[in-house]
Amino acid sequence: MKRVTIVGGGNVGTNTAFFLAENGTASVTLVDIKEGMPIGQSLDLMEAGPLRGYDTTIRGSNDIESLAGSDVVVIAAGRVRKPGERRLDLYKDNAATVREICDAIKRLAPDAVVINLVEPIDTLTLLIQELLGADRRRVLGVGGLLSSTRIRYLVSAELGISPREVTALIIGPHRRSMVVLQDSIRVSGIPAAMLIGQERLAEIVDQARHAGDTILELAQSSTAYYAPSAAACSLIEAVVRDTHAILPVSVRLDGEYGVRGLCAGVPARIGAGGVEQILEIRLTDAEQSAWQTAIAELKTAIAEKTGRRIA
Repeated sequence: MKRVTIVGGGNVGTNTAFFLAENGTASVTLVDIKEGMPIGQSLDLMEAGPLRGYDTTIRGSNDIESLAGSDVVVIAAGRVRKPGERRLDLYKDNAATVREICDAIKRLAPDAVVINLVEPIDTLTLLIQELLGADRRRVLGVGGLLSSTRIRYLVSAELGISPREVTALIIGPHRRSMVVLQDSIRVSGIPAAMLIGQERLAEIVDQARHAGDTILELAQSSTAYYAPSAAACSLIEAVVRDTHAILPVSVRLDGEYGVRGLCAGVPARIGAGGVEQILEIRLTDAEQSAWQTAIAELKTAIAEKTGRRIA
């Protein structure tokens, strides 16, 4: 069985371990520096197995050396947002943590596929790829996949149907300026706008853009973690099982969609080595304009927080 190591035993990391255990994707090691915490959490997760019907091996460790030989390393360690705080405001604090983790990955699991769950997703995924010096296809961030699943839920709730019947695709930076591909929002192949109207669909899309902030404001003490963990699990499963699933992920672009040298969400075929192929789909004029605006905003934000300017 493949080995997945999750670095960071907070809500997202622990729930990702739980979802992986339930679907039997891989053995899991949960690593965190807080003394005893990941060991206790792994024990709790294992004791749930008899009732939840899984026998996946989950172990906890306070030692970063435990990621040695991992097939997939998930980075989930970082400070979470506070109400009113922007994602990019986390960059300085979380970049320092990511640097330490990348040092360990280079030394202990240089061939692993690395999946980033830490905000700001696109900016830190780019930093991770550069720190590792890895093939860009082996460093992925969860972004558009999370936003897409939010739209799927909201449309299904509006119509009173199963969310499994709904599709949606979001590309671009993991920010409010994300680009929603309207024609991809369908219910069993039927355009959602035909069923609920264009105006109502636009309201739902706006809800999805603000979903993370809404959850943070309501929960107050924590950001979203069940949906991010589920999105992460889907991505990890595609890698471990080599499913060739097409998922929107944040990956460093090298000319695709007219962008070079930064990470943004794009549809990609995912397999054992990470991104097998970035799919360049034709955008409408409106979507192309929204994409360019979102990329320009991301470049400005990166320059603001890192002092680095990307052409």
